Amino acid sequence: MTTPAQLRTMRLGAQGIAVPGLDPAAAVERMTAVQGQDIGQVLWAIGVRVPGATRDDVRAAFDRGELVRSWPMRGTLHAMRPDDLRLMLSLTAERTVRALARREAELGIDDVLLGRARDTTIAALSGGRSLVRDELFDVFRAAGIDPAAGRGYHLLLRLSQESLVAWGPTARVGQGLVLLDEWAPAVSPVPDRDEALRRVLVGYLRGRGPATEADAASWTKLPLGDLRRARAAAGDAVEDLGDGLLALADRPPTGGVPTGHLLPGFDEYLLGYADRSAQLEPRYADRVVPGSNGMFLPMAVVRGRVVGTWTRSERSRDVRVTVTPFEPLDPAAVRALEAAAARFGAFLGSPVAFELH
Repeated sequence: MTTPAQLRTMRLGAQGIAVPGLDPAAAVERMTAVQGQDIGQVLWAIGVRVPGATRDDVRAAFDRGELVRSWPMRGTLHAMRPDDLRLMLSLTAERTVRALARREAELGIDDVLLGRARDTTIAALSGGRSLVRDELFDVFRAAGIDPAAGRGYHLLLRLSQESLVAWGPTARVGQGLVLLDEWAPAVSPVPDRDEALRRVLVGYLRGRGPATEADAASWTKLPLGDLRRARAAAGDAVEDLGDGLLALADRPPTGGVPTGHLLPGFDEYLLGYADRSAQLEPRYADRVVPGSNGMFLPMAVVRGRVVGTWTRSERSRDVRVTVTPFEPLDPAAVRALEAAAARFGAFLGSPVAFELH
């Protein structure tokens, strides 16, 4: 039987948090996808998994086309390698499009409008061009497409399900939208469904195991039946640890991971699982997700357990990191979080002042 402490240790190792040896693209490949609604937070979600990397290093991986952001599942933006995005959409896009149908009708989006948006987008971005969202929405307006009331966002979401567009190079604010196949041509063809399911489950466990089929289903929003097909296809590559927990047979050894971590909001260490109780005591869940509003605050983690939240504030000469613990921390935990704050400062290229609140 795997104890909660062992589970936390194994998950930290699988997540690659503060484990050296990878570059940004390889770290995301290890995770298959990294949740990333906010570009600033996803840069750190990747950076925390690439010790020694700077924010510019992670931005450069997007600028080279090694990474993109799109909506591969759950209608939520994630950072992914382009080929992994195509593979995931081969499994999830049809279900996502069906789920969007009612909202499309409410917004007055029909096949004619979608086709006009598609043609307009291709014309605007062809030739390797990129436009930030508001620039593309200006192009939509010139073509008689009103992006107001969420219509523009919804059209981009629909076009992303066709693997037509993705968020690519970084810009002064946010990212530019690109034509996916132009910006990052496919390296390998999308496999058949069973092989795609196998790769997704293996990739999920590589970056998050041990976890259950229910965890994987919650993360992918694929039916449990598909995850069971994936488990069968994976064969001996996946090991059953008991209590429904699955892990890769060749998972990395645990150990050598620093004690303390400052993780961004929406980090996969919490969001990657349906059952998060091993990492976060349920009595503190509303401290991380205030009011159950779906906004996950940045998390302070010690020995694999979420022990508080944290904020950052820019000052003239440095960045102030303020940790708000759920309970008083022992001196060793404080030192561990101070070291984590220093790693965050190195990522930003700025001195960090650390305080407890």
